[in-house]
Amino acid sequence: MKSILFLASFICLVQACRKHQADTTPEDHTTQKILERMADSGYLLNSFIQEDAAYLFHFETEDVRIPVTDIKNISEDKALWKTQVTLRDGTVLTIPSKGDGLDFMVKEITLNPSGFNPLAAVADVWLPAAGRVKVTVYGKEGSSGTISHLCQSVTERQQVPVFGLYAGYDNTVQLTFTDKNGNERGSTKLHIKTNPLPIQNFPVPRTVTAQPQKMEPGLNLVSYPGESELDVSCPYMVDAEGEIRWILLLKNSPDLQRFGAAIGLKRRKNGNFLSGDGQLHRIVELDMFGKLIKQWDLSKLNYTFHHEVAEAANGNFLITVSKSGARLVNGNPRINDHIIELDPASGAVVKEWDLSKMLDTSRYEKSDGITPPMFSQSPGNWAHNNGVTELGDDLLITMRYQGLASFTRTGNLRWIISPHQGWSEPYRKFLLRPVDEEGHLLTDTKVITGEAAAPGFDWAWGPHTPVSLPNGNILVFDNGFNRHFIPNAQTANYSRVVAYRVDEAKGTIQQLWSYGQSRGLQGFSQALSGVQYLKQTGHVLFCPGMGVSTSKGYGGRVVEIDPLTKEVIFDLEITAPSNTAFHRVTRIPLYPDNI
Repeated sequence: MKSILFLASFICLVQACRKHQADTTPEDHTTQKILERMADSGYLLNSFIQEDAAYLFHFETEDVRIPVTDIKNISEDKALWKTQVTLRDGTVLTIPSKGDGLDFMVKEITLNPSGFNPLAAVADVWLPAAGRVKVTVYGKEGSSGTISHLCQSVTERQQVPVFGLYAGYDNTVQLTFTDKNGNERGSTKLHIKTNPLPIQNFPVPRTVTAQPQKMEPGLNLVSYPGESELDVSCPYMVDAEGEIRWILLLKNSPDLQRFGAAIGLKRRKNGNFLSGDGQLHRIVELDMFGKLIKQWDLSKLNYTFHHEVAEAANGNFLITVSKSGARLVNGNPRINDHIIELDPASGAVVKEWDLSKMLDTSRYEKSDGITPPMFSQSPGNWAHNNGVTELGDDLLITMRYQGLASFTRTGNLRWIISPHQGWSEPYRKFLLRPVDEEGHLLTDTKVITGEAAAPGFDWAWGPHTPVSLPNGNILVFDNGFNRHFIPNAQTANYSRVVAYRVDEAKGTIQQLWSYGQSRGLQGFSQALSGVQYLKQTGHVLFCPGMGVSTSKGYGGRVVEIDPLTKEVIFDLEITAPSNTAFHRVTRIPLYPDNI
């Protein structure tokens, strides 16, 4: 038995030795194959020297030693970043290598390639080897407006997008050639001259306060609706110094000439923008140049778009809509009280929520004769649902006339954040009870019903933009619309951003902090507007967008706040000819991650 085991072991050892010899035969390690492997790897040859009987090639990642006898000639061309190695048998190998300058790699610059993004360009770039390109648009002298982005593509020929150009300016742009990991190899500078923006009666941004070292990175994406609700939306991005660095002039677009973006643009996970068109009642997807990528017709599904579309965690779209043919119990039409979940792949509605089945359609205030009709509640427009987001596995919505509510995906109501006045008995069990800063129940009837505020607590009036925070709390824009049931024209009102904590088990709501009351009319917007939680800094963006008092008239304001200290990190006022500066503003990186 031992002899058999020894013989089997010996055979295995011999086979292993033969396999090792086969793996290391000279044919697999010839000079040509070694150098071809390095050339194909995308890593550059930095230098080479002759040492006795061998050449030592210093590549970016490793050194390669080649016998002198294998090489006939080596010729460097630093201007074109290549080295030619002629082997003894006459074979010529071209190896990408470190050179002197990179001016040759930019073949062409195309400004405004789509025809409606005049502050964008595309550079046709031929790299010496596989690698990436870092784009840097330098800020104006004395500014902090420099924008850099490392692009994702690693091919030798690339169409490199250049965003962030100034209007009417000779922009200095640097393109840096890097390896796959972003390590710089060399760069070239070029100039891209732009024309002044062909716009009139346009909002005027002005920076009041800016602390760039403390601010959340990115630009402010302003969703300007145009001079009226019937005008074409004109989204743009403005930097910390109030300079417009990106804009879509969609009147020039054959597909979007009538585009009315009710909540502006939202960046999808794929890097494109998502928006709802309130004029043609469709959902649209645009790229960074403003090109229409895809659209979904809601009217064919018997809906009209109203105000909000959000990309859910599963990739579907959550959309606030009106449903054709929807009626009140008395048979009269009703609007702005449906939410649908749309599968973008199939275009099918996979879920519909009818708010009239969950909430009190009879709760409304008759016109006070003071509030303009466009802002007044009516029996048919009883809810005016204007925002939707996910809250864990559930949904969280804002309604201009009914407050906030959360319900399950199966349509079961969980709770309501709203002044208790006017709710019918079947819904009162869902109303959250307010507590003070110490967590004690508030007992003042006027505070509970909404006729007054308490120290450290008030309800959200005419709210917009529900935000689910990472810690489970809620952030919302409290417009202050008819705060405490007092028409806005009769009092000096204010808007605010407010954070709440909901204890569903106890059925309570606690106000954690708020900002805006001290700003008064400089932050008051009775409609539109939004808030944003800024993930990197933990700051909050407070954005009242309509009728806000500015130094030059009326419009909107973008305020970045540290919620822990209430310090104003950034304050941008936007004066608009129509008094409406925007629907929403969001702070985002100029470039999406996937470009």
